[in-house]
Amino acid sequence: MNGPVNGATDTAMSVAGPGATGLTALDVAAFAAELAVYAAAAWWAWRRPGRRGARLAAAVGAVAVLAVLWGRFAAPTADRPLHGVARVAFEVCWFGVGAAAALRAYRRGVR
Repeated sequence: MNGPVNGATDTAMSVAGPGATGLTALDVAAFAAELAVYAAAAWWAWRRPGRRGARLAAAVGAVAVLAVLWGRFAAPTADRPLHGVARVAFEVCWFGVGAAAALRAYRRGVR
């Protein structure tokens, strides 16, 4: 029997067929953590004093800079992927920046 099973399409079979790795819970958690860093940077930039247009530009700029760094060094399809200690150092700095940005934005809102 070489056709689709139980009415499944060929596309569905190729995505979830034999040998497909799929996403793990760790992949989803890592992606959510990456998005949290972007959100924290944008929130921090938006909470800074100044005019609305300048704050919006700072928020977009902060996210853009972080996206370029992640895409260049840490993404699965990175141009210059880091390995070993360099990768660990990059991710410690990456998530440290996210935590610091969230803390600064939160403290600015509490005052």
